[in-house]
Amino acid sequence: MTKTILITGSSSGFGKATALRFHSAGWNVVATMRDTAAWAEAPSDRFFPIPLDVTDPVSIRGAFDAGIQQFGHIDAVANIAGVGLFSVFETTTEQTVRSVFETNLFGPMEIIRVAIPHLRANGGGNIINLTSASSMVPEPLMAVYSASKAALDNFTEAVRFELAPQNIVVSLIEPGFVPTTGLVGKLWAGQADLVIPLEYQEIAQRRMAFFSSEPTVDLATADDVAGAILASIDDKSGRLRWVVGADQDERMRMRHETSEADYIAWSWNTFAPAI
Repeated sequence: MTKTILITGSSSGFGKATALRFHSAGWNVVATMRDTAAWAEAPSDRFFPIPLDVTDPVSIRGAFDAGIQQFGHIDAVANIAGVGLFSVFETTTEQTVRSVFETNLFGPMEIIRVAIPHLRANGGGNIINLTSASSMVPEPLMAVYSASKAALDNFTEAVRFELAPQNIVVSLIEPGFVPTTGLVGKLWAGQADLVIPLEYQEIAQRRMAFFSSEPTVDLATADDVAGAILASIDDKSGRLRWVVGADQDERMRMRHETSEADYIAWSWNTFAPAI
């Protein structure tokens, strides 16, 4: 029987790459996105593009019902839809903070809540959550984004223990910087409306210079991330985190394999403004 995966954020970036990778691997793909007009792939009886807004519980339930009606079952769910934010925390409104958490944390939580009974009824399955380099090593001017991804990271690690007895495997994908997703362009585009007080301008310039600089290591691609998601489905070792990208390998090494003092010194040297 052909397996089925429901993927959020399928219109571009990691979500689109994942939809294409699973389709190529022979899966049925419920490719969800806010606006299906953004879906431009060749028609296939194993692609089912459908609207889903991760901040709308009614939309979430409707997408699951439609996906099951289309293919009969759902075997895996990949929470990929997300929103980035480059901002000075002091000038970031409460509404903006809540919006980021609605998309990056509460949306995936609600999708998982809806997915669990479907997966359980099917004998089990997989849930994959996409976080970020910032979930383990938070960055300045991305404090709100980092916090939302760190919360998803911790939630994922905890809930996997609850779901394991039901044969539902939960995994984390943690990519480093992936320029092919267009992050830099979105950051630059957002700068026109970004309020950067004088006190923060130096560190803002340093961070934007970092994003625009030539990488010193080989960075991952969206397809590398999609490959890690597919590999996590087949893994039987109980592995939780799938780190993608040489830059993220280094961050994880500093976070988990060095002393706290060494990590603090490294992170201060990497991110702090000159003072």
